[in-house]
Amino acid sequence: MRTIVLMMLAALAQAQPPAARVEYEVVSVKPGDPNDPSSSGRSTPGTMEMRNATLNTLVRGAYNLNEFQLVGGPKWVNSARFHVDAKFPAGTPGDQTRLMMQNMLADRFKLKVHRETKTLSEYALVVAKGGAKLEAASEDDKKRTRSSQGPRQIKTWGAPVSNFARMLISAVGAPVLDQTGLDGLYNFILEFAPLEGARPEDDKLPSIFAAVQQLGLKLEPIKGPVEVLVIDSAEMPAAN
Repeated sequence: MRTIVLMMLAALAQAQPPAARVEYEVVSVKPGDPNDPSSSGRSTPGTMEMRNATLNTLVRGAYNLNEFQLVGGPKWVNSARFHVDAKFPAGTPGDQTRLMMQNMLADRFKLKVHRETKTLSEYALVVAKGGAKLEAASEDDKKRTRSSQGPRQIKTWGAPVSNFARMLISAVGAPVLDQTGLDGLYNFILEFAPLEGARPEDDKLPSIFAAVQQLGLKLEPIKGPVEVLVIDSAEMPAAN
């Protein structure tokens, strides 16, 4: 009986039509300025534009990756730049627009990738000696979590420590694991000098590691398994 059921399920699976491939309604890819290191992006309901983006940036956006999660690629993965303009139905969920970007990269850049797990440097967020010095969230803050983040600051209100740990990832350029064991909701306000692209005025700011210690916490370097996306091959896109 069990064999018959499995055969019926297999037959039904084969009979299902393949899922429709999601694509942009219109997409344009043009060369950018390789001598301009700046890039920008903008989106509105139904449109997306990237200016002077590298393939590295496009792939990370398409697969929702941090920088350390993307490896491999052609020599020009971080040097050649592109302008991308796309249109899609307004209200399309974010996971669908990322699929559209992935399919565009496969079509226009002949991108081929695979996932694998590597042992990489990470940080464990732990309570420092002397105990945590966190500001407990007010009742109002607990009702609505808010956050903002930039290259020199992290601000979040009414958030668990696990949220704060995730916000630290871009500041330290590596995975951050919450190993504090702290429950509850807190307010975190941090100002620090960026690890890269520091300005002269940043000399007055503490490093991200020193700023975290002001909260009675500590970032300890560790090693651990991290899933990464490997670029197997890619080609310069053909003209529109």
